[in-house]
Amino acid sequence: MTIEESNLETVEYRLVLVQPDSREILALDAVGACRLPTVRIPQWTRPAVELRKAVRNSWDLHILVLEMLMDGASAFCAIAELLYPNNSSELKAVPLGMFDDSELSQEERVQVASLLSDNSKHFFSTIGWLDQATLWLEAETGRKLTSKIDIEQYNAGGGFSLVCFHTEDEWRYWLKATGDPNAHELAITCLLSEFGGAYLPEMISSRPGWNAWLMSGEAKPITELPTDALELFRLLEDAVESMAELQMRTEGRTADLLRAGAFDQSMESFQTRSGELFEYLHEAMAAQTSTKAAPIDKIRLGELRTIFEAACRRVEELDLPQTIVHGDLNYGNILSGCGHSQFIDWCEAYVGNPLISLQHLLLLNGVENPELTQFMNALLKERYRTTWLAACDPAAIDEGFLYMPLLAVASSLYGRGDWLHSQQRDDARRRSYARSLARHLDRAARNSELLEALCH
Repeated sequence: MTIEESNLETVEYRLVLVQPDSREILALDAVGACRLPTVRIPQWTRPAVELRKAVRNSWDLHILVLEMLMDGASAFCAIAELLYPNNSSELKAVPLGMFDDSELSQEERVQVASLLSDNSKHFFSTIGWLDQATLWLEAETGRKLTSKIDIEQYNAGGGFSLVCFHTEDEWRYWLKATGDPNAHELAITCLLSEFGGAYLPEMISSRPGWNAWLMSGEAKPITELPTDALELFRLLEDAVESMAELQMRTEGRTADLLRAGAFDQSMESFQTRSGELFEYLHEAMAAQTSTKAAPIDKIRLGELRTIFEAACRRVEELDLPQTIVHGDLNYGNILSGCGHSQFIDWCEAYVGNPLISLQHLLLLNGVENPELTQFMNALLKERYRTTWLAACDPAAIDEGFLYMPLLAVASSLYGRGDWLHSQQRDDARRRSYARSLARHLDRAARNSELLEALCH
């Protein structure tokens, strides 16, 4: 691999490494000028994780990432606090004013100065927040933490934080905080912990002033899906049953969920916004420049809208309950190892048809053999159906399965729904995503059993 090819797969970050006591910044001395140290990290990874690793490997420094800055489209900068004194001979501590404009833009300089003077907008961007969080955790749990070196940081910046603490008795606790536009996740998580706490990590405590909460439990995140078909089936079987149990505990709680910040994906809401949604799909198709796949024309989009609205009306008639729907069911948001699955990251929490979550779980079945995939999915659907038989008419569930793929695509496309009236609608990546989902919608709408059910 050439240097150019390697650079295309990485992102360069300038580092503002702050000494907490002196509030000075570590610099490289380059012919009398002060330069910010830089590292390159892989694209499409968690920056906080990779930045901490790169700084440790380069200078044997342990840091806590406080804030991410981006000046323009590609100039990345990270502010981090040293957790232990600098012992690198390459770096020296200097005041912020020693760096010239080639190192920090005016906007970045203002943000760094604000952080150094303890005027950060977000608590989790302030120097020393880790010490305050440690005191909170130890007071709530009665346990003592190990050294700061053992702390794992997964997210940082913009009011967001995700940190794993290790205690002396080998227990793990997670601290999570969210900022805009996901500030509602605390309220949703607290509510779901109240309704069906066994299917989320244990809620230890919350701190509304920080918009943060502490969690714990024996379950661990799934780092990758099993390649063995039987292992994958057992994992998905557990996830399907657990999701059904959690959803049943939220039946009849629509008003509470919406008040807590869940987004409305009821069939009524889908029908009300259908015209806007399909008009957007027409705009997205008109903006297509790729010739790899033909755009879906306006006539077919009109047919898809008719089918979609008919399916929504029919699902309403089936009288299936409205429950919580997890809008981001990737395997990283499923925990295992405590006797059943648990689910995390509820910022994309919707209220809608529960079968949508089942379909999204089935999409994790990546077995290459189509016949085996179909067989496994049939068993998983039956597991889900069996759980819901206590609350639903079996015939309604079976017919609902026919509309499930169509509704799941619509759920992913619609999301929170607010983007339809914001600048996000014109984003090229969103349009590309919408075109991809429109093709999935088209395939789902060609199912002969679905069309026959709608005719009757």
